[in-house]
Amino acid sequence: MNEARLKAVKEKFAAGCALIDGYIADTAGLRAEKAPPKLFESMEYSLRAGGKRLRPILCLAAAERCGVAAENALPMALGIEMLHTATLIHDDLPCMDDDDMRRGKPSNHALFGETLAVLAGDALLAQSLEFPMAQLKNIPAQNVLRAMRIFAGAIGPAGVCGGQVLDMFAEGTEGDPHYVRRVAALKTGALIEAAVLTGASLGCADEAVLKRYGDYARHLGSAFQIVDDILDVTSTAEELGKTPGKDEEQGKLTHVTVYGVKAAGEMAEKESAAAKEALAGLLEEDDFLMLLPDYLVHRTC
Repeated sequence: MNEARLKAVKEKFAAGCALIDGYIADTAGLRAEKAPPKLFESMEYSLRAGGKRLRPILCLAAAERCGVAAENALPMALGIEMLHTATLIHDDLPCMDDDDMRRGKPSNHALFGETLAVLAGDALLAQSLEFPMAQLKNIPAQNVLRAMRIFAGAIGPAGVCGGQVLDMFAEGTEGDPHYVRRVAALKTGALIEAAVLTGASLGCADEAVLKRYGDYARHLGSAFQIVDDILDVTSTAEELGKTPGKDEEQGKLTHVTVYGVKAAGEMAEKESAAAKEALAGLLEEDDFLMLLPDYLVHRTC
């Protein structure tokens, strides 16, 4: 990726993060209504802890390309980020990955205790559905319904919950080279796909177009997870914002343990190319969504 395109992607990320963070701050009072202060403090701590904001940015980008202004898609994007944050809180718990660091800060349970962390994750998950339904405006009801159906499907047994189970209980699957791909498709890919498809669905009802956005998101999510697995063994805690080497320490199957670093890197490149091919002709070559796969594959954190 040349310097001009790299700069454009970084600027888009920075603008997207600023927009999402500003919306989180602006809606805090609304989201805190009727919530016990201690619970909301725990929820908001993790929601405001930073991070790439990749998923809500994807939601906004897809919505904009399907004719929906960013301000109208923000409730959906925030719902996506709420759910992602809930999964991170739960993923860090002692009964899961047992990590005391997230996004360069103490993880939720390390600061608030395990009980409140569980409840904060549950509350964010519930609010991730409630908030968009109440706040999405100027969008046809059938489009909202389609987007929320896609979003809800990413949460449950065929989405992030199912992926977490496959990740935690992999005994006896060591001989299955495709198992790690199925874990990634549910634990990581389902929410990235939902981010893109919910955004697109707010403005588009063309099934053929939505299929192309879905294909893009599936390949993008696969590339993203492969690179995550590589970074887990090649990066420092400061770079990752979380404890590196946890997967190997816990004996988990990853793209690196199954395929090796070199082959995993090649797989990520192929998935990146497939993501771009899915939207080729629909978007310009220098569109943010077309540049994003290469940017994510070559990231260092």
